[in-house]
Amino acid sequence: MSEPSDAPRPYVVSYSGRVRDALKELAIRARQRGLEIPLAAAIQALDHRLRVYPQFGQPLRDLTVEPAQLWIATVPPLVVKYLLDEERRLVMVVQPITPLPGSGL
Repeated sequence: MSEPSDAPRPYVVSYSGRVRDALKELAIRARQRGLEIPLAAAIQALDHRLRVYPQFGQPLRDLTVEPAQLWIATVPPLVVKYLLDEERRLVMVVQPITPLPGSGL
């Protein structure tokens, strides 16, 4: 018999097609500037945080239509805005992830 896990259930993270396309363009720029490794590490760290603890950012506002909040967070050299639905444990990234100013990207 297996022991019950005390680990919380991860959040489901979804990225819009627009976000995925913008990340591909950002990856091309990063490769051209020799920054592909730091960018890949930041994307992995960001995705992990959104799945495990999306509250690491700052809430910007509550949404009126759905029971969710708009949040903003940084994982240098990236800035992400996302919707967090605590009740459904869902994170939705619908705006392109952008580089921090001065990051070289």
